[in-house]
Amino acid sequence: MRPRIPTIRYRVPLVDGHPPIGTILMGSGPRVRRAYRILTATKTKTTLPGLGICTWKLQVEPMSAASGRLEIEAGAPFWEICWDKRDRKRS
Repeated sequence: MRPRIPTIRYRVPLVDGHPPIGTILMGSGPRVRRAYRILTATKTKTTLPGLGICTWKLQVEPMSAASGRLEIEAGAPFWEICWDKRDRKRS
């Protein structure tokens, strides 16, 4: 059985465009534990052009925050992420 590649749904303004493959996604602050490298990006049907928001389904490679910081310092492109703080049911 092949391991499942983790996915993240990520909302961005339409003006930001397509998330580039290989970009590092990482939160900010001292308590960040993970960084993610984007492997693929697929636009979902939940895009809201009236509000100027686009949702992408990203397949990612998880990595530690330390290795993510090292790659960002080495010049890898990165986007800062902010997790949705609302209480949501896990399915």
